[in-house]
Amino acid sequence: MSFTRDAIERVVRTVVQAALAAVLAVWVSAGSFSDIDWNTVWQVALYAGGLALLTALAAKGTGSSNDASFQDEKPE
Repeated sequence: MSFTRDAIERVVRTVVQAALAAVLAVWVSAGSFSDIDWNTVWQVALYAGGLALLTALAAKGTGSSNDASFQDEKPE
């Protein structure tokens, strides 16, 4: 897998996971699904995605230059 494709996959996965976690946290806090502050949910999700992208970029210089992992080689 190429670095770009791997990094995009990691960012998208992180954004979705963070959005779901934020929805659950805000829903529990607000007490009702209709009271969810969607702006806050997306801010949390996009912030997490940005951190995932920065982590992938940091990993490019340490592990294999072909993917967004800190490992030199992926196990087979």
